[in-house]
Amino acid sequence: MPYVRGVDRHTRTGLVVGAVAQFLALCVSFIGSLFGFAFAPAALGQAIIELLPGWISVPLIELLQFWAQRLLVAGILAGFLVAGALVGALAIDPRARTRTVVAAGAAPWIIAVVSAALFASAQIPALAALVGAGIGSATFFGVLALLAEGATEPGPDTATAPDRRRALLGAMAIAAVAAVGGLAGARPLQAIGARAERVKQAARRLRLTETVRPGDPAFESDPHLTRRLTDINDHYTVDTALIDPRVDVARWKLEIAGAVAAPYSISYEELLDLEAVEQLHTLECISNETGGDLIGTALWTGVPLSDLLERARPETGAFDVVLRSVDGYADSIRFAKAMEPKTIVAYLMNGYTLPEAHGYPVRVLVPNIYGMKNVKWLTKIEVVKTDFQGYWMERGWSDLAVVNTHSRIDTPYRVKWDGGPVAIAGIANAGSRRVPRVEVSSDGGRSWADAELEEPLGPLTWRRWRFLWTPPGTGKHTLVVRATDGEGQVQTATRRPPFPSGSTGYHSIEFEVGR
Repeated sequence: MPYVRGVDRHTRTGLVVGAVAQFLALCVSFIGSLFGFAFAPAALGQAIIELLPGWISVPLIELLQFWAQRLLVAGILAGFLVAGALVGALAIDPRARTRTVVAAGAAPWIIAVVSAALFASAQIPALAALVGAGIGSATFFGVLALLAEGATEPGPDTATAPDRRRALLGAMAIAAVAAVGGLAGARPLQAIGARAERVKQAARRLRLTETVRPGDPAFESDPHLTRRLTDINDHYTVDTALIDPRVDVARWKLEIAGAVAAPYSISYEELLDLEAVEQLHTLECISNETGGDLIGTALWTGVPLSDLLERARPETGAFDVVLRSVDGYADSIRFAKAMEPKTIVAYLMNGYTLPEAHGYPVRVLVPNIYGMKNVKWLTKIEVVKTDFQGYWMERGWSDLAVVNTHSRIDTPYRVKWDGGPVAIAGIANAGSRRVPRVEVSSDGGRSWADAELEEPLGPLTWRRWRFLWTPPGTGKHTLVVRATDGEGQVQTATRRPPFPSGSTGYHSIEFEVGR
C-alpha cells in the first residue's frame, strides 16, 4: 500500500483499531477497580507521585492545586491510548515482527505493575495491581486480535495474519492467567465490611449533647454565603493517594507504640466502646490560596488522642507523635499538641460514618493545624523522642503548619443597586485562636470599617461576617477584607503563596454595581 503524505489509510486504520482496543481495555480495568482491584493508570500515577522530588511536586501543586492529580491521570490515560494506537498500527502491518507487537502491547501494563510494586506498594498492593493490569491487558490483546484480523487487507503477506492472531490470543491467555494468579493470592484493596449498625450503637453511646445551632437569619438569607456547616459531599479532600484505601474493619487495628511503657492495639469495635466526644472543627488545606475553597467545617465524633496515649504510658522525653496511614503516608505533631483535649481520633463526620475520602475508619483532627497533619486512614500512633519529618516536610513544607489568620469575601460578585446599602459577606478563620474582629475597606486599605460577626458554631470553627456598604455610585468597585485573631494579631497584608507555611495576604474582590 503506497504511503500518502506520511501516513497511509491502512496505517490510520491500525491506529484506530489499537486505540479502540486500548479504550475497551481501560474500561474493563476500571470496572475491576470498582471491585477493589487497582486501575492500572492510577497505579502508575501513584508511583509517579511517590517518585517526584519536592522541587518538582511543590511548584506543580502550587500551580495546579487539586487539578495536579487529575491532569496526571489524564496524561497517563492519554499515554495508554497512544501506546495502544501504535500497537494497533503494528498489528496490521505484516512487516512488523509479532514479538514486537506483543511486547509493545504489554509494555504499559507491565510498567504500571512494576512501578506500583517498587514505589507504591504501601498504597497499592502488588497483587491488586497485577489483577487490574492482567484483566486490562488480556482485554486489549483479545480485542486487538479480533479487530486486527478484520482490518488486515488481503495481500501477498497476509499469510502471517493467523500466526499473529494466535500470538495475540496467547498473550491474552498469559495476561488472564496472571490476573487469576493475582486474584488467588490477593484480597481486593481491603473491602469495606458492614458497619452501619456499629456506628449507630456508637452514636447512641455519646454522652454529650452539643448540637449545630441554627444560623443568624440575616446571614442565612443570603443563598451565596458559605454555610455554617459544610455538607460531607462539599467538604474538600486533598490526598497524596490517587486511590482511596479501603479498610476492612474486621481486620483493622489501631496500634499505639514507640516510646511507651505499655504498647497495645485496639480494634474498631473497642474504639467505639470508648467515651466519645463531639467537636465542631474547621479543617483547611495548607495549599489553600488566599480566597480559596480548600476549607470546610464539620461536626466530628471520636475519642481524644490523649486518652489513647495515656493508656500506653509515654516515656519521659517524648517529642513527636507520628501518625501513620494504611497507605504508607506519615506525618507528626508535637507531643504536647497530641495531648491537648481537643485533638481527637474521629470516626463520625456530621453524624455519619467517616467516608472513605475523609479517612475511614478513623482520622486525626488537630486544632489550629493545617489538614496535611490531620492524618486519614489512621493505623498507627507512634511516640518518638526525635523530630520526625513526614511526607510533606521532606518536600520542604512547614513542620508546625499552624493555620494563618485569613478572611474571604463570598458574596456578591455583581450588584443590582437600588441606591441603598449592599450586604457584603464571607468567612474568616484563625484556627483555635478564634476571630473577634473582621474589617472591610472600599478604598484599597486606606480606611477600614468593622463588619458584623455571627456567633461561630464553636471555638474551633470559622466565623461568618457581614458588612452593609453603600456604593458611591455605579460601575466597578473593589472591596478588601482582613481579620484579627483572638491574640490581637491582625491578618498580614503581605501576599505569599501556600508554600511552605500557608498563603497570606488580603482577599479582595472587584464587582460591578449597576441599576
